[in-house]
Parts: sequence; structure tokens; C-alpha cells
Amino acid sequence: MRVERRVWRWGALGFAIGCVVIGAVLSALSLHDMWAVDERGLTRSAGKEPTHDFTNLWIGGRLALAGRLDALFDVEAYRRAIDEMVRPFLAGSEWSYPPTMLLLGVPFALLALYPAFALWSAGTLVMFLTAARACGAGLAILSAIALSPAAVNNFLFGQNGAFTAACLVGGYALAPRHPVLAGALIGLLVVKPHAALLAPICLAAAGAWRAFFAAGLCALALAAASLVFFGVEAWRGFFSVTTPMMVAYMEAPPLHPYQRNGVSTFLLARTLGADVALAYALQGAATAAAAVMAWRLWRAPCADPALRAAASALLGVVAAPYGYAYELFALTFAAILLVARDGARSPALLVLFGVAWVWPLLSLFSTALFYPITPLVAAAVLFACWRALRAQ
Repeated sequence: MRVERRVWRWGALGFAIGCVVIGAVLSALSLHDMWAVDERGLTRSAGKEPTHDFTNLWIGGRLALAGRLDALFDVEAYRRAIDEMVRPFLAGSEWSYPPTMLLLGVPFALLALYPAFALWSAGTLVMFLTAARACGAGLAILSAIALSPAAVNNFLFGQNGAFTAACLVGGYALAPRHPVLAGALIGLLVVKPHAALLAPICLAAAGAWRAFFAAGLCALALAAASLVFFGVEAWRGFFSVTTPMMVAYMEAPPLHPYQRNGVSTFLLARTLGADVALAYALQGAATAAAAVMAWRLWRAPCADPALRAAASALLGVVAAPYGYAYELFALTFAAILLVARDGARSPALLVLFGVAWVWPLLSLFSTALFYPITPLVAAAVLFACWRALRAQ
């Protein structure tokens, strides 16, 4: 029996190391694929600007500065603006954010595209590392995060996964000690409201009312600022054009191009053959379960606020019907924390760490070639977090 345990432990360690190596290889291949461009400066694999997702944020800011906000809500006009300001063409691009996101886009639009992309990618990663440091993460954990496939995936797309995860993890970690700052961080997510779906439940369960109201005031202040700077028409366009368009993409038969990077229970249900109504029902069940778990995590005393913050941020990903692989920073952070605490003695945690480590990149292949099973991977990590937190 002792020999079998030793074999299982060494096998689990080998699996975890193998996943880290696979993650490094996939990261290198993905970076090469994204930055291998043709004579037009477009990626050879997709025919897009290498910075293509970040380009939307940058273009939004440029259009706001030029007084051309109406182009955000006219797909053809928006694509023509990209052709004019970047290069022809960024296929399949649409503005998909609320007007509050323009408050982030405008400062970056003051820079040229590539310096803006570099500053955004590096800055949001540093922001997440700072949030992790606020949780008590040491140099080894911070280095692991910076080199993780989750970080590479976020850089590939120039997306906002590091930003949203930083706001949530930092906000949750700081809520007991610095409630106003914590609330301000969570309130920043008015730029992407579905990312903060469970934040009110977590803060209310903990009785962190100063953080709760600070978050609400910050969100209202940013919404008011967007009204002042961009006008009511921007919000009207968001609700009448942008929101229906993104819902249509989410509800489209799988796999629509916008779904190939998806990670939600809704998408998994649709891929398995559920109609839209049943998929919403199953997503509703997942959201309700995530809300109950979040409530219970924050009602109980906690000796490991870092792990609770990571788990709560991951619960937010599970709760949302609309989510993508670049939002899996919390999955990586939770897995790193678990293995750093107990993984050396637990082969099961080593295996789980290995899967979670590589998953932010592997999920793209799983969704395109098999099924979008990210909710199952997230559930396994959350179960491990739950056990670890309840055992304290």
C-alpha cells in the first residue's frame, strides 16, 4: 500500500510537471501564431491585426475623441473606421461594451496602437499581480502567475481578463481591511458588469457594507461620467444595438465564431443539444449554485482570505452566461494557491493543478474540437477550494 501511494504521488507530480511543459509549449506556439504576420501586417492564421481584441478598446477611444460615437453602433461604419485608423481589415469586429468602457479606452487612444497595446497588457498584468500580492502571495506565486498560460492567453487577445480578475480578487481580499478601496475596485467593473455578478452577494454575506456601498457609488460615478462625456445616445445605442447583437451571438447555434473561446454552462448546454430555453435554465441552475456557494463562503469565518478571494472570483465566471477563456485568471490563481498549500502531500491536487494550469489555453481546443467543458474544470477547482476552506 505504501509503495502504491508513492507511485501515485510521483505519477501525479509527473503529470503536473508535464502539464506545465505542455502549457509552455502551447504558449510559445500561440504567441508565434498570433504574431506571425503576412506582408499586410495581418496574422497568417486569422487575417487580423495581432492586437485585434485590444484594437476594439483603442478604436472606441479614438472614435470618442473624434466625436464619432455613432459609428460604435453601426457595424459597417465601425469596420470602416478600423480600416481608416489601423489597416484593412479586422474581420468580424464589433463594439461590444457599455459606454463606461470608453473611460478606459480614451486614455489609451491617446497613444499609438502598439504602445497602447503593450501598456495595456503589461499594466493589467501588473494590476493582477498587485492584487495577488495584496492577498499575501509571495514571489514564487507571483512569478508562476506571470508565466502562466492564463497570462499568455490574456496577452494574445489584448483582452481585459487580467483587469477584471484584479478588480475582483483585489476587492475581495481588501474588503475586511480597506473597504472603501475594495469597493472602488469592484465598482470599476461597471465597465463589464456581468463580471461582478456575485460581488454584491459576497459583500452582503460578509456584512461588508462599507465596501458594498463604496462599490455602488463608484459604479454610479463612472456611469454618470460616461453620460457627461459621451451622452445619453451612447447608452441608448448600447441597449438598442450592442446588447441585442451580443445576446444574438451568445444564443446562436454552436459554434458561432464568437463562441469558440467560450467557457459558460450556457454554451456547454447548447453544444450538447439543448435549445435556448433549456440552456438558460441550466445556466440559471449553475448561477444559483454559485451564488449559494459564494454566500456560504462569505458567511463563515475564513483563515485563508486569498483562497476565498480566488474562489469567489472563479464563482463569478461560473455564474455568468457570457464568458471567455481569457477570464480564467482566477482558475489559475486558485489552483496555484491550492498546490502551494497542500499539493506536495496531495496527488489529487497535483493533478488538478496540472489541468487548471494548462486549461486557459487548452480550453480553446476543447471547445473547438470537443465540448466547452470549462465549467466542469472550474467546478473541480471550486470543490477543492471549498474543502480546503471548510477544513480550516
